[in-house]
Amino acid sequence: MKFNPYGGEAARLGEWSRRLARCFGDQPLEQRCERINELLASAASTPHISLHDGTPHMHYSAPGADPAAHIKAITAAGLSYVVCSAAPSRLGRCARGVCRLAFVDTSRNGRRAYCSVRCANNDAVARHRANANAGTGSAGTQRRGLYAR
Repeated sequence: MKFNPYGGEAARLGEWSRRLARCFGDQPLEQRCERINELLASAASTPHISLHDGTPHMHYSAPGADPAAHIKAITAAGLSYVVCSAAPSRLGRCARGVCRLAFVDTSRNGRRAYCSVRCANNDAVARHRANANAGTGSAGTQRRGLYAR
């Protein structure tokens, strides 16, 4: 299975990724399920158990399928698995306003709000600076504490 970035596969996967993106973030359960069902139907996958390496494991696309078909089948099945086995709300979008990347919340409590620690920290720093600026009444931050001059 070899991916040709110059063929039609790349364009098909670009459209596929836009369709996947619509499944993430806050939305009614019926709408999310409808979108994922459309992806599953479009993937036209034939899931089956394979023993080609001696250990049973799942294959989600037909043997000999092109890489784009394989990617579509796996991603559609993965989204449906998260919605049915974990919780639909675990398909989230980053809470940092300038980011909005999609993520699957794998945390224990299912309350993840950011796509990465970096986005969480950047958002916390921005909130801290905004609060500090609002507290001083000026554009600069006021130095406080042991090392204030």
